[in-house]
Amino acid sequence: MNQDLAVFIVPFALIIGCGLLAAGGLYFINIRFLKDARYAVGSLVAGAVILGLLEIILYGSSVGFLKEQQLKTSLCEFDSENAHPEARQGANPEVIHSAITSCMKEAGYEWDGKHRNCKDAPVATNAFCYIPIASFDRAITGFQMNFE
Repeated sequence: MNQDLAVFIVPFALIIGCGLLAAGGLYFINIRFLKDARYAVGSLVAGAVILGLLEIILYGSSVGFLKEQQLKTSLCEFDSENAHPEARQGANPEVIHSAITSCMKEAGYEWDGKHRNCKDAPVATNAFCYIPIASFDRAITGFQMNFE
């Protein structure tokens, strides 16, 4: 999810999540806005889930998941070009490609050329050509890549 969409969603999710947590918590100190204890527990759980998702949205839109992948790709490109200055001059560009892909593999990413942005430019410096190996990161990054 990009930063612009996160800025729109965050205030509403924060109000709804905190409201649900407050309504559920107040029930148990005898301030009854809800019908019974089952609704109070449901309200507490729903509020916690919303705030948990909000945390993922905030982290993912600023420094994590896809943004981190783009940063790692740039760092791998920088390191690879510094390690092989002769390849930057055009001597053997395949050396830099393999150095970047191996650096990304060490960082926890694998080559995956299925994204439409990667199909347009299947080069090692394209962050959309990689996907995280870890399953949770893969799920969130895949979700974010759908919006790009």
